[in-house]
Amino acid sequence: MNHNKAIYYFQNLYLVAIADKVLASEEKEYLMQVAQRMGLSSSETSDIMLNSHNLDLVMPETKEEQLTQLEDVITMMMMDKKIHDKEYDLCLRFGQRIGLSKKDLDLLILKVVSG
Repeated sequence: MNHNKAIYYFQNLYLVAIADKVLASEEKEYLMQVAQRMGLSSSETSDIMLNSHNLDLVMPETKEEQLTQLEDVITMMMMDKKIHDKEYDLCLRFGQRIGLSKKDLDLLILKVVSG
């Protein structure tokens, strides 16, 4: 994954994490693991966090990347063991932008939750 894609990937995860206006410790830990794995600097992640109010979801280019990232977005949504309405709405918007229905998203959530 190139560096710009890594930044957008982190951005999407962060936007879901804060959709409920709370960054749970589990969410923060997961985000930091992702940032480290993708080689993002602390200044890059800080910029995303500080400017999140100006940011929107960025769709990956390929269908495979889209589905993989949506699964990771769902994992982020479930990190605090609760599905908050705003987090779900953001996941639904992501899913719809890549051609999934609400039913498809709900099935994917069940798949991710059940491992």
